[in-house]
Amino acid sequence: MDLPNVGVLSTAFADKSSVGLVVALLVAVAAALAHTRSLRARIARRTRELEQELAARRRVEKELEAVRADLETRVQERTRTLEARNAELTQLRLALETANQRLKRLVAVDALTGIANRRHFDRVLDRELRRARRESLPLSLVFLDLDEFKRYNDTYGHARGDDVLRLVAQTLDETFRRGGDLVARYGGEEFAVVLPGVDGRRASLYAERLRRRIWRLAVPYEASQVADRVTISGGVATVPPGLTATADHLLRAADKALYRAKCQGRNRIASGTVTIEEADRLAG
Repeated sequence: MDLPNVGVLSTAFADKSSVGLVVALLVAVAAALAHTRSLRARIARRTRELEQELAARRRVEKELEAVRADLETRVQERTRTLEARNAELTQLRLALETANQRLKRLVAVDALTGIANRRHFDRVLDRELRRARRESLPLSLVFLDLDEFKRYNDTYGHARGDDVLRLVAQTLDETFRRGGDLVARYGGEEFAVVLPGVDGRRASLYAERLRRRIWRLAVPYEASQVADRVTISGGVATVPPGLTATADHLLRAADKALYRAKCQGRNRIASGTVTIEEADRLAG
């Protein structure tokens, strides 16, 4: 650092005057002190400025921290709200799926017996006929009817009659358990079984097995003119591979076979096959 008035001091040394030297020293010291005071003032002023800047920065950082904390709180609240909403939507979706499944079941299932109803039977029969035609497979249909069931209801009451219908439906369901088989309540005391890929001989054997199982249930029916118990009659109809037939063709053939079983004394199974001639005749 250069001291002020150095030239004066140098001149005093040159003149070798003690008074001048003292004066020069005093001037130099005074100048140095003045410069020091100025420097200290500048340092103090700069220090205050830095302290003010630091304080301002701390205030800004504090404000930013408050903003960040507030934002984080809002994000957490929003996240909780969204999670709660998502859980609510999940519950609603599950409830809707459950309701849809129940609705589908109500549409497809007979309320009394718990097996397929007529509407579902019609859809499945149409679908299996198309598949049998496409894959050149046989398709059999079994029509079943409880013998003299009106008299049973008149004798024992409709509540007992409903119990019998449920029991028969359960036996049907336990008898025909292949993956593609469908047992249905066709209406009243009539039941139907769709047997994809099953020819007439096997379908008749399955129907006879069912008839015997109903017989072994030994549900008392003293007023029956057929036997001392509840019995069934059945008609089996089959569409052979390669034959184009409609659901109406198969239903009529099975109904005719059921009628023959009734005429032959009931409590038996009769069978038939949809032929090309019969299909053409029914179509005409």
